Amino acid sequence: MRVGFLTLRMLLGYGVDLVVAQLARRLLREGHEVTVFTTTYDDTFAGEDFAIEKVEIPGGEFNRALFIYERNAGCALRRMRRRLAGFDVLVPATFPFYCVHRHFNGPVLHFDFGNVPTRGFSYRGKLNWTYLHLVETCWHTLRADRVATISRFLAGRFLPEVQKKLTVVHLGGDHYLNDMNERGDDAGELRRKLRDRLGIYEDEIVIACCTRLHRRHAPYKNLPELVDTFHRLREVGLPVRLMLAGLGSSEDEAWLRGEGADVLANLPASEMPAFYAASDVYASPSLWEGFNLPLVEAAWFGVPAIAYDVAAHPETTAPLLVSSASSFREELGRLVFSAESRARLGEVSRARARRFTWDATYRKFIQLLEDLVSR
Repeated sequence: MRVGFLTLRMLLGYGVDLVVAQLARRLLREGHEVTVFTTTYDDTFAGEDFAIEKVEIPGGEFNRALFIYERNAGCALRRMRRRLAGFDVLVPATFPFYCVHRHFNGPVLHFDFGNVPTRGFSYRGKLNWTYLHLVETCWHTLRADRVATISRFLAGRFLPEVQKKLTVVHLGGDHYLNDMNERGDDAGELRRKLRDRLGIYEDEIVIACCTRLHRRHAPYKNLPELVDTFHRLREVGLPVRLMLAGLGSSEDEAWLRGEGADVLANLPASEMPAFYAASDVYASPSLWEGFNLPLVEAAWFGVPAIAYDVAAHPETTAPLLVSSASSFREELGRLVFSAESRARLGEVSRARARRFTWDATYRKFIQLLEDLVSR
């Protein structure tokens, strides 16, 4: 089977990109041909056996308006028709490639990762995200042959006609643990080395979060609230450290270091096992997630987690779900205070994580592709 993915980027630190890579690897292992079409990529996926081809979309600065960007993407895809005709199935995974059904005569699996809430964005940002939501839910998914999405939460926003051809494909979260085991690394040794490097004492409790490290961008990630919670816990005498990983600029790092956080911005995948191994508690302050992959990644390392009882969080692994900032702070404080609670809830997290393997995700995904191609 010849499979083509279409995605905005293949870069370090983005969940969709990681998902595409995990599925592409498994397709290759089973003898399928895979090409990932994308507008930009870095060396994060260099050396992979699947092909990555760059798609040049005209328009420049005008593409900041998403309706223009989609139109220009359509022009690029139209020029690629002969190239795309060589595939058995196409999987558009992000905007602006959901319109590929107009330029491909074969089956299309629309892979949905959700559209973030517009609260806190600029007026232009609100218009862009609203357009994206409407064109996806009211147009492209209706014309795709099948639709996959990553949570029941996201599935609920689609029209009844789409629901009939929709499948929920929960993501795996065992990739970093698998990578650690394949390299023969020991979690305890990774923990010791990273904590030594950061100057974290053994009696200090590390609150960890992997997120966008931006102060104002992506407001739904709610990072400033986590920073404030960290300060309040320290003010009452709890021996806590806040360790943050994720995408961030030098300006972001300076802000967070000024707040007393241990910042590990833009960590390569090879260092993520150490990040989770060095953690005592995982805290996700996010107010919206289509899935929240880091919650599940942490659970595979037996790290207990706290998150808001919103979006897809109840479907994943966090044993502590709260409904307010005050409850978040209180429950996090109790978890920090009690080693017994951390151990017990860490095991709960690990047990829940066993439902979220990449092998299970792949089995569901390949079944969708095979059903489409065999029609």
